[in-house]
Amino acid sequence: MAKNFLKVTCKDCGSEATIYSRATSVISCGVCGATLSIPSGGKANLIGCTVVEALE
Repeated sequence: MAKNFLKVTCKDCGSEATIYSRATSVISCGVCGATLSIPSGGKANLIGCTVVEALE
């Protein structure tokens, strides 16, 4: 089964979030508002976060 969700950590504040790996909109951190990922037509580009683990 493909791992479509990612648990990520915000680089600015350290909070964790679960995001869809092929998100079609900009995803922001719920705590500090930093941009975590931007859409790219396929897999989202992770720009403000680091991946903790891939979820099913």
